[in-house]
Amino acid sequence: MLSELPIHAVLPEIGEALSNSNQLILQAPPGAGKTTVVPLELLNAPWLDGKKIVMLEPRRLAARNAALRMADLLGEAVGQRVGYRIRQETKVSAATRIEVVTEGILTRMLQRDPALEEVGLLIFDEFHERSIHADLGLALALQSQTLLREDLKLVVMSATLNAEALKCVLPDAAVVTSEGRCFPVAYRYLDIRRKQPEAKTVATVTAETITAALKAETGSMLVFLPGVREINAVERALQGALESDTLLAPLYGDLARAAQQHAIAPAPAGRRKVVLATNIAETSLTIDGVRIVVDSGLERFVEYDAASGMNRMRTRMITQDSAVQRAGRAGRTQEGVCYRLWHENKPLVPHARPEILQSDLAPLMLELANWGAIVDELAWVDTPPKHAVDEASSLLISLNMVDASGRITPHGEAALSLGVHPRMAHMLLHAKAQGLGYEAVLLSTLLQERTGFNGTDLGEGMGWLDRSLQSGACGSVLHHAVNVLKKRTGCERSGTVKTDAAGVLTALAYPDRIAKRRARGSERFLLANGKGAVLGDATAFLHDDYLAVAEAGGAGEALRIFHAAALSPSEVESWFKPHIRTDEAVSWNDEAGRVEALRTQRIGAVVLAQSRIDNLSSDLVARGVLDGIRRGGLDLLPWTQKSRALRERVNFVNRHLPETFVPMDDATLLKTLETWLLPYLEGIRDLKGLQKLDLYAILSGLLGWDALQRLDALAPEAVTVPSGSTIRIDYADPGQPVLAVRLQEVFGWERTPTVLEGRMPLMLHLLSPAQRPVQVTKDLASFWREGYAEVRKELRGRYKKHYWPEDPYEAVATAKTKKGMARG
Repeated sequence: MLSELPIHAVLPEIGEALSNSNQLILQAPPGAGKTTVVPLELLNAPWLDGKKIVMLEPRRLAARNAALRMADLLGEAVGQRVGYRIRQETKVSAATRIEVVTEGILTRMLQRDPALEEVGLLIFDEFHERSIHADLGLALALQSQTLLREDLKLVVMSATLNAEALKCVLPDAAVVTSEGRCFPVAYRYLDIRRKQPEAKTVATVTAETITAALKAETGSMLVFLPGVREINAVERALQGALESDTLLAPLYGDLARAAQQHAIAPAPAGRRKVVLATNIAETSLTIDGVRIVVDSGLERFVEYDAASGMNRMRTRMITQDSAVQRAGRAGRTQEGVCYRLWHENKPLVPHARPEILQSDLAPLMLELANWGAIVDELAWVDTPPKHAVDEASSLLISLNMVDASGRITPHGEAALSLGVHPRMAHMLLHAKAQGLGYEAVLLSTLLQERTGFNGTDLGEGMGWLDRSLQSGACGSVLHHAVNVLKKRTGCERSGTVKTDAAGVLTALAYPDRIAKRRARGSERFLLANGKGAVLGDATAFLHDDYLAVAEAGGAGEALRIFHAAALSPSEVESWFKPHIRTDEAVSWNDEAGRVEALRTQRIGAVVLAQSRIDNLSSDLVARGVLDGIRRGGLDLLPWTQKSRALRERVNFVNRHLPETFVPMDDATLLKTLETWLLPYLEGIRDLKGLQKLDLYAILSGLLGWDALQRLDALAPEAVTVPSGSTIRIDYADPGQPVLAVRLQEVFGWERTPTVLEGRMPLMLHLLSPAQRPVQVTKDLASFWREGYAEVRKELRGRYKKHYWPEDPYEAVATAKTKKGMARG
């Protein structure tokens, strides 16, 4: 009975809290009765003053059944004092005082009347599910309460709440906690010897568990599966395996209303029921007679992938709080048992990430533009991520729904009135203007509803959906969805359906996903957003080089295309001119080794056409050469030993006496190409022309006459040794210059020669007649005293024709042999 529910114990506390405050946080476990009892109890509160109560439910089925239950408790039909508004269905009247709403309905109400003049109380039920609509609705309601309606009362309630996080945005809220009522539940875990099922195998393991549990236990059963595909698979597996007294009933969001009601209704007397459900049955629903729960431990969810700009359907393990909610279904009315298809020691994540942190925020940002606020002006339980906000804002600007300052445009207002994703709205509005409104309705339905179409080609899907609608084969849910869109857009079927327009229509919704085949015969495509994609169906679009991609996903570098439509080059050119950018670029072609100028037409990363540009100005050509040098490096230039040596001498001096000369290191020369090289590139456009440059003259001119004289003094290019030879100094190592010279040519030198005006001795590499180092030293005098005798002994034996005196100081320096010396 209603009077026996645990929530009744705290009703006085709830009433007092709302009499003294306009904000309340209510924590009440499953089965406490908060969803049905609290709105009815507060309906006659004096502070309500005859205004309405609006309660937000995150799921349509829960919203409808909460309204039905409350109406039943009042002894009325739904739509009188208690009604509901959900997507594609409304049951309210002038007498309605309690409205249960879902999805974007509350947001629509706030946008139409920011003060909510007819509403006295807003209730956010099951807030722990953290739908993006609930987060947005709460943020808008809080601003409305602050700026327009101080008397508007807000209640946030759920079985599991982070009260501390909520208190940050509801600072004036009282917190009331209700005890739950749950009968004991026994747990049965997966045998540790069995592998935990994945999405591909979960249907088989679940069907086995259901069969065993029905034999071992009494009562009806609620089975949690990740999605419709698995529900259908389990249903097929159980056909013929159940006793005649056992009914099988699927339960998911897009199921027809009659089938949903059949699933949640009590089993007929003498029979039991097995309900195969998604996580739609986790909260706010009580299925009478259920005392067995089979929990697959999996759920399917939509995650927005910012990297690809697409939503991806994923399957994951449920969180700990979801596992608690599911198990609690077995103990609502009596002792129960929960079969968990995972190992007992497997840890679960405590809570799921809120939708607002992992969703496409384009719809939210359009709502905010219409509201006239930016993200930072509102109070959020979790602030929307900046990268997702920026990406959504860029999309809306590209669709002309908001301007650069964030204000909504007339096109954005028209799009918002359609109640669909901004991409779909953009398509519908433009298609209607071009006489393709009904076709756009078909495509929008295909992309937003579960239609049962599994093909890749959306053109084929539109034809299939139209035929199904005309024959009545697609069911009432799809008929209703199509009719709602037709009514909102004013588009009706007229004549033959133009399924060949699917590509244009898809591209209107997803201009950033216009795709071009990478190579003839390839299954790989490049999308306008820069992402790679590959056809999931190799037999589709064999002769089409352009596609408009609506859905792609999967792991890895390239996305897998699931739904797309063919485009022709002429359609791209005629329909998407505003998105086509023409670039004229002069650049260096690495492969050809020359400057090329190209005129490129592109949509994002997709190149539509390219042509060469002739008769370029010499300045553009020269700058194209510089571009090639920057990319290929200075090695493209014709360096001689003399020009390299000049750079090395400059770099050596600057290393030890900073800023003495203009820097000539690689990084600086590449950065300043316009300064020192550009003036010499007249008439040069390829590698062959570059080879004619005199880099020594160019760099000498960069230094200037005075600096060259100073360079010769600090870092001479060569040194004259006692034999009379002029030997080049090697400055390749800026830390230590080297003089490599034959030992016999430095007889008579008493000290090591120096550079930097005497500051640094050279490193001498004293060579044998065969040009091999026999000694490396910076202290020549020490070598003559301590090392020469040993070196002389070795060299005399190996090079007998050469002159090896005992006293290197008095000896004659020479580059000749003994015979050569004798000849004079």
